Amino acid sequence: MAFDANGLSNLDSEYPKAESARPFLKLFNEQKFRPRTAILTVDLRNKYKREGNIVGSNCVKLLGNSLYGKSIQKDRNTRNHLWNEVTFQTNYEKINDTQYLVETEIEEKEITAEDHSTKSTGVTPSHLGSFVLSHSKKIMNNFIHVINGFYQPEIYYTDTDSLYISSRNWDKLNRAGLVSENEYCKGKNDYGDGGIIFGLYLAPKVKYNIILTFDGVLKEKKTFKGYSNNKTSIEDYIQLASGHDVSNEFNKRWERSFTNGVAIPKDDDKQKKGFRSYLNLVKRKPPNSEGIMFPYSDKDEYSFDENYEFDDFDYIYI
Repeated sequence: MAFDANGLSNLDSEYPKAESARPFLKLFNEQKFRPRTAILTVDLRNKYKREGNIVGSNCVKLLGNSLYGKSIQKDRNTRNHLWNEVTFQTNYEKINDTQYLVETEIEEKEITAEDHSTKSTGVTPSHLGSFVLSHSKKIMNNFIHVINGFYQPEIYYTDTDSLYISSRNWDKLNRAGLVSENEYCKGKNDYGDGGIIFGLYLAPKVKYNIILTFDGVLKEKKTFKGYSNNKTSIEDYIQLASGHDVSNEFNKRWERSFTNGVAIPKDDDKQKKGFRSYLNLVKRKPPNSEGIMFPYSDKDEYSFDENYEFDDFDYIYI
């Protein structure tokens, strides 16, 4: 696996431009999968973080993600078929006038060593991914435990390596030795002396924040996986939170295949994406008088099916 420096030239990326990255390319291209490589990348990341070397830190972060990312993922349990109209059954997706796309569940069965029909395509040992995943959860649990987040609604949103919590919990984390600007596996405030004054968290990777910076400037910070940032507006988040679907048109993405290479769509080729209002299957009750959304105490308290429609909740204000 080799890496081209020009891949780092995206100005919108958190990684540096191409020229800044060239000293790290030789290191990247010489790496092979072995435990020593993982230790090397961690040591380098720590070194650059202590020195305040943002370019070096982000390059080593990219190196680690490229070598060890995607080592654990959910198995596919569906099989796709292309049927003609003779074998067509209702409710399958129509591709064109004569063909339909069909997705069926694969029957679960025990796989033995003699079963050669199933091939593993993993290129990294699964136990490494299991260790990384469990270790990252252990680190995050340290933060959650200190602020009593397992028993109290102290966490507004969480991702793999981040927590959205009230600033009143910061001193608790500091006293527990979990806060540092430069140390590895320690917490830091991404907003410096500023903070979030309004947050709307609708689903994993779907959130909207208004940030008050240290010098008193209000800024938007929005995330909507599957949407382009320049296509996302506050109205989309309000629509979802109020129980309505949202949709928009996007330019078609480049397609890559081993047989046809890269297919670049025309400028006017569009595709429509839609997001359902219950994309996260709401598992918390509407906010109480203090704005706290408690989880349902029993799974039987809520029931969703594909035709479920939300009421127009009136507790969303901007």
